[in-house]
Amino acid sequence: MNHALKSLADAAGIMIDWQDSQDRPRQLDEATVRGVLEGLGYRCDTSKAIKESLAAIERLHAPESVADWPPLIVGEIEQGIELPSAVAEGTGYTLIDESGRTLEGQVDTEGRLQAVAEPGYYQLQIEGKRRRLAVAPHRCMDVATLAGDGPASMAGLGVQLYSLRRPGDGGIGDCEALGQLAAHAGKNGLDAMAISPVHALFPHQPERFSPYSPSTRLAFNPLYSTSGDSASNDTATGDEATSLVDYISVSQRCWQALEREFAALSEADRQALNAFRRESGETLENHCRFEAIGEVFGPMHSWPSDMQGVKSEAVANFSQEHGERVAFYAFAQWKVALEMAFVQQRAMEAGQRIGLIADIAVGVDPHGSQAWSRPEEMLGKLRIGSPPDDFNANGQEWGVTGFSPQGLIEYGFDGFIATLRACLHGAGGLRIDHIMGLSRLWLIPEGASPTQGAYVRYPEQSLLRLIALESWRHRALIIGEDLGTVEPEFRERLDQSGILGMGVLWFEREDDEFTAARDYPSRATAMTSTHDLPTVAGWRLGRDLDWRIKLDMLGEEETPEQQREMRKHDIIALAETFNISPDADSDTWLEAAARHIGATPAPLVLLQLEDLLGLEEQPNLPGTLDEHPNWRRRLPLSVDEMFETSGVMNRLRAMITARAGAGTHE
Repeated sequence: MNHALKSLADAAGIMIDWQDSQDRPRQLDEATVRGVLEGLGYRCDTSKAIKESLAAIERLHAPESVADWPPLIVGEIEQGIELPSAVAEGTGYTLIDESGRTLEGQVDTEGRLQAVAEPGYYQLQIEGKRRRLAVAPHRCMDVATLAGDGPASMAGLGVQLYSLRRPGDGGIGDCEALGQLAAHAGKNGLDAMAISPVHALFPHQPERFSPYSPSTRLAFNPLYSTSGDSASNDTATGDEATSLVDYISVSQRCWQALEREFAALSEADRQALNAFRRESGETLENHCRFEAIGEVFGPMHSWPSDMQGVKSEAVANFSQEHGERVAFYAFAQWKVALEMAFVQQRAMEAGQRIGLIADIAVGVDPHGSQAWSRPEEMLGKLRIGSPPDDFNANGQEWGVTGFSPQGLIEYGFDGFIATLRACLHGAGGLRIDHIMGLSRLWLIPEGASPTQGAYVRYPEQSLLRLIALESWRHRALIIGEDLGTVEPEFRERLDQSGILGMGVLWFEREDDEFTAARDYPSRATAMTSTHDLPTVAGWRLGRDLDWRIKLDMLGEEETPEQQREMRKHDIIALAETFNISPDADSDTWLEAAARHIGATPAPLVLLQLEDLLGLEEQPNLPGTLDEHPNWRRRLPLSVDEMFETSGVMNRLRAMITARAGAGTHE
């Protein structure tokens, strides 16, 4: 690999030299480097092309003048703010805050803006040019601040929204069921509910129901809106009784109900909808145009070529001709947005101090609404995945794309900020999936093997600061999914930013011993499990092993006998940590698990609903599609019935009682 190509790769953030999950040094080959560069939009087929691509990167990261600065500069309060290029000491500038207040200043001796005291977004006027300035607090909102005068140790539930039950739900958990859960949880001393993603999916392709492969993260999934007549026929009643969500049946009925509600809107509701559309702007309108076009032409790959671009004349003409259909999809968004906000209101009124913790997926479908409407910010020809490791010799390609690192900077982080705000609507917190992606992502050229991917760096400092700013503006707790391979230095930076990690029961261990509750990390959320991992009851019975063996998912050097023997030893080890007998009954195990996480020094602990109910099956089995009923399992009890069950209440009491003494471990 020649020096020019290496220089271009380094400037583009491609990590030619990297370490795998076992800390073994690896190096990209030239073909891989070229493929990822092309995917990022940097030509590298000739010496001239390499030179031009390098110059483009330098203009973005090291502009020569104020006129070439990117749209947004990101800084931190009480610190001089670095500028994209040199500006003479003493140069005057003006800041205008969001209330219109004006602040005058001069560039300091180090070429920086003077320190700003208040977090927020500002307009910067300097040398006759105008740019946006984001000034972040030092840290995200934390549990202690949200606790106010109350105890700074909180407990909550992990909730798969689709799994909830209530009478008349028509076959899927909805906002009404979630609101009922919010009320019960608050009245029973809980402060938070971490829910599965509620991103918009594909209404015309209901078989695509994974919440982590959304069409967009800028809109909600209307399937979760509450329909007054959802269970008014035999099919709905049948779906309601099943143990698995039938997304095709539920989707058809839900959208039909929304059509009826839209047709019956009063004039006052129409005016409120129009106000919502004006406030939401082009972000909402483009999503609704996407849905309306999909209604006529199907999946995006089958659309007419002149509709592939959101700004095309054909799209404008279609939207005008089908204005009522665009309005219908806006209505669906308005309805679910109102209901999500009402759920949060119910949580607060019931005494919760955080309420809903939303979940943001790591990426979006490359042929979905967000990629179509904001292509300049996205990785058009690259997919997100993971490199080869001891569990996946060929690596993984997750079928989603994400933000382009250069697109983020070039377009002022608009899409990233909009995504944070959309996910924080009606929420008191946010869990960020695969938070290592703020620093680097394994990117794979479209159609290539995951082995032909590379780690690409992202503007981590700016992203962390923007998260802190939006956390502060929304008074929202931030949790980062930091399981798996995460650099220790990155975890330290997350901690400095006030982002909580995740301390999961199955991973909190040292060799053959599980970690005592008092030794859990104090800057992470403690939890019994996650949607991708076994439940407590399932782990004890080996249900996860049953599935892996049945589906031939064991590693090359793993045998069923070996795995089951290891599990027996682990059960003995965990029972010792719990101070119970390995042969104790299920109720004893479940109560011990709830008590264990409750006793940790974590500021927030989350008990998964599956563990509250003692269920054996986990919501999702990674590495499977149709082989396992991912994202379909429904809870066996309605929300009201849960809190009338002695076992459930015993586990809740065990966790909450343990929480009362958790602060003594600090």
